[in-house]
Amino acid sequence: MELGILVVVATAVAIAACYWPRPPAGASDREDAPSPADVAGAAGALALFDVDKLRDVNVTRCYDTGDRLLDAISEVIRRAMPAGATFDRLSGGRFVLWLPYTTLRDAAGIVERIRALASTALADSERGIVSRSLSAGLVAAYPEESRERAVLRADAALARAKGFGGDRTEITRALPVPALIPAQAEIENAIVERALEYHVQPIVDLRDRRAVGVEALLRWNRPGGQVVGPMNFVDTLRRLPQTETELFPDIAIEAARPLITGDKSFYTTFNVDGPMLEGKDGPATRWLSVLLERLPPEQLVLEIVETAVIVQPESALGFLERLRARGIRIALDDFGTGLSSLNRLRQFPVDILKIDRVFINGLGETGREEAIVEGLVTLRDRLGLDLIAEGIETEAQARILTELGVQYGQGYHLGRPAPATEWARRLCNRVSA
Repeated sequence: MELGILVVVATAVAIAACYWPRPPAGASDREDAPSPADVAGAAGALALFDVDKLRDVNVTRCYDTGDRLLDAISEVIRRAMPAGATFDRLSGGRFVLWLPYTTLRDAAGIVERIRALASTALADSERGIVSRSLSAGLVAAYPEESRERAVLRADAALARAKGFGGDRTEITRALPVPALIPAQAEIENAIVERALEYHVQPIVDLRDRRAVGVEALLRWNRPGGQVVGPMNFVDTLRRLPQTETELFPDIAIEAARPLITGDKSFYTTFNVDGPMLEGKDGPATRWLSVLLERLPPEQLVLEIVETAVIVQPESALGFLERLRARGIRIALDDFGTGLSSLNRLRQFPVDILKIDRVFINGLGETGREEAIVEGLVTLRDRLGLDLIAEGIETEAQARILTELGVQYGQGYHLGRPAPATEWARRLCNRVSA
């Protein structure tokens, strides 16, 4: 989820000083359409445009005609957008327009004017001139929200516009900022006050139920007793300046050190994503660098998360090879789903496969999951890997996995996530989960 999905285009256009009218009939006038009061604190608005029935143009006129039409529409939008706006053309006939310091009501007028103008853009073909209308999704944008998140919300609004037949703008009432993503100051405070901490979940040998390692899971203890996972605050965390994240590695080190050092030591796994593996500068990469300097590498496992988009596989491959040369092991998380596939196993040096819980849930029912797990056991043996089953919630699942030859597992049945200090006390005393 790297920042930069929008390309800043410095464009000054003559019509920038024009009066932008109130939303005309084409804009959504639903009862929940936001008023200016709904966007207090908003940094502006973001609109996502899509060309209606573009596929028909590509099929009936040819792709060259479709490309020319997109070029013509793109040029109209560039010329029609107000001063200070930025614009980018996305794949699939979509365009995104960022309107800073603009209320949703004013933005709706701008979007409707652009839609009207863009629908007059023409492309010539052997079968005659072609034009198409545009649909749009419009949302308020907030200072603490990433552009990617705003684009996702605009995409949902755009889908509604398409569902109503297209050639219209759908406006989404923005959620309050705290419901979307916490403010930067909140996360900075949480780091200083240690409200951000790692909970860990044991990984056990299924044959004797003794813990061999733990998975570290970042949690935020919010005021009022609510404990939330990283998906609720990772966007803000990634945008913190370096000076505000210097204490962050300490949180991981304090959690892991009691578990991975001493006579009774257990390896600790931490999740990593694409930018970290590619060496992109940022808080997460600096966190990983400090972690690798201060903890024994042979007791560390880095899990490549299922959602990690790796755009520079060569850089990631070199980085992983350097890590393994230091004694750090690499795991593929949620194996068998999403991006965590056989191709990723083929591309990168891996020591551990973690079977996604979706293949564990159906054990003992149709036999299909058993067949898949048996195949993974064979794959493990051929490649010399370790295999960990995730999401074990019943004794029956644990028993079936043991019979199938899966040696390691984790899940609520074997031990629930808890603060690292709590599990350190239990594991160092060899107390079974």
